[in-house]
Amino acid sequence: MRTTLAVGIGLILLLAAACGSSTMPANSCGSSGASANISASDGLTFAPKNATITHGQAVCWQNNGSLAHTVTSDDGTSFNTSLPTGQIFVRTFSTAGSFPYHCTIHAGMIGTITVN
Repeated sequence: MRTTLAVGIGLILLLAAACGSSTMPANSCGSSGASANISASDGLTFAPKNATITHGQAVCWQNNGSLAHTVTSDDGTSFNTSLPTGQIFVRTFSTAGSFPYHCTIHAGMIGTITVN
């Protein structure tokens, strides 16, 4: 009886875990609600490197590689954050404009956020 109960509980837990699974980790751009998602990779690129959104919307950057990166505005004051492996950075842009950005660790990693 105890074995049957233990097996039954185990199956219920296994099914519950399977139903709640997702292809994206809980801390991902896909679950952030951002209007634009940008990936930082070991290929030393942001993809896509440019994104256009409307003011009041957010952009999410996610490090999908094994190398650390940063997301830093070219003016050095709008935003500047480390982006360790597997982590995300979400920023809401409240004003219109062009916001060029780069990775301070890898010189060729650049992009621009255009906010209408």
